[in-house]
Amino acid sequence: MKVMNTGNMLENRDEAIRQIFLNILEQDEDFWDFRNENTKEFSHGYHSYPAMMIPQVARNLMRMILSNQPNIKSVFDPFMGSGTTLVEGVLHGLDSFGTDLNPLARLLGKVKTTPLNPTYLSEVAEQFIFSLSNDELSYKNGDLVLEKPEFKNIDYWFKPYVIDYLQIIKNNIKKIQHDDIKLFFWAVFSEVVRYVSNTRNSEFKLYRMDEEKLADWNPNVFDVFIKFLNRNIELNQQFYELYNEQNPTNQPAVKIFDLNAMNLEGIDDNSFDLLITSPPYGDSRTTVAYGQFSRLSLQWLDFNEIGEDESLVKDINKIDALLLGGKVDKELKNSLASETLERTIESIAIEDEKRAKEVLQFYIDLDKALKEIARVMKPNSYQCWVVGNRTVKKVKIPTHQIIIELFQKYGVRHVLTFERNIPNKKMPKENSPTNKVGEKVTTMNGEVIFILRKEG
Repeated sequence: MKVMNTGNMLENRDEAIRQIFLNILEQDEDFWDFRNENTKEFSHGYHSYPAMMIPQVARNLMRMILSNQPNIKSVFDPFMGSGTTLVEGVLHGLDSFGTDLNPLARLLGKVKTTPLNPTYLSEVAEQFIFSLSNDELSYKNGDLVLEKPEFKNIDYWFKPYVIDYLQIIKNNIKKIQHDDIKLFFWAVFSEVVRYVSNTRNSEFKLYRMDEEKLADWNPNVFDVFIKFLNRNIELNQQFYELYNEQNPTNQPAVKIFDLNAMNLEGIDDNSFDLLITSPPYGDSRTTVAYGQFSRLSLQWLDFNEIGEDESLVKDINKIDALLLGGKVDKELKNSLASETLERTIESIAIEDEKRAKEVLQFYIDLDKALKEIARVMKPNSYQCWVVGNRTVKKVKIPTHQIIIELFQKYGVRHVLTFERNIPNKKMPKENSPTNKVGEKVTTMNGEVIFILRKEG
């Protein structure tokens, strides 16, 4: 009987994966920049969201891994955000799973992975717009009595007439009978809420417009809603056609968990074939404030209407604190197995000990997530990570290398690392970390992509 050396087989498989990616980079070193690509095609364009992984990155990672591993049936994203990986997963016929603590992210993930019959959707939309027109007439005649939402500072973030018009739209969405179409409309509504608010829409954090600009800000709420609705109807048509072309017989499963990546309790060991993810840059308070971005939308949405537990309403203002690095332990000690992290924390502490503790807390929490991720991934499954390396106190933090080192104790090995430029990112090219006039450092202008494999 011939005994097969599985170690050599796996090493050969890793080498084959490496060659697929290296060959692409040799042919075109700018391949991963996607400078002129449409990043808002299909359902990806339904709703803005902070720090979204562009679909072309997830799509090509998926294609290249599948070309070597055609038996892959499922994909998992533990930092799902608005669902980019899941959308690409279903378009590749993969059962797609994700988790996120943010209820808005879960709503978007559900909506973006659900193709709707374009004819029926258009019929519902036509009737909906007709009902809006009738309600607007009743509103102007004083015949319509509105029960408005009550949350802190609603009048600070919305003009009075905007509140009325949003409530009219909300009342009409609640009348929709088809559950999936109703969720589709709630996603449009969420985008509109932020757009017509008094916030500076060019930023993800909550900042009110200055008084001069606010005086001239008088959005036509119904027109904005109809514009976004029609846009998403067109995008659904694209998504519906491609989805059915790619899945002519079987529809891939989609499941979105209400779980923190630090504790994936409820997901069995060895569940998923492939992981594609882009984790947070750092804690939400000092990097991308997912909770702040989502707050106004979530305050307007009725949680029972979007399939969420009403008890979660109390946590709307706590989202950022619940994410990685959100709560800093005063007695922090670095016991993590990463020499790179240890050196980085020491360098930051020389400048600012408090900031060093905050950064360390993020990686302590991330390490908990890595342990859980290793548990739920199948033996010999591949993981694709897209990471932005942030700078704190002029110290560049090599998050990709830290993750590689932390994963070693969980039996996950490194296969390949390469970099991509970010040509159209919504962040300044430079910032002032010390607030001293003229003192600037370069911010994130690129991302690191690296591939790992869980050992069998």
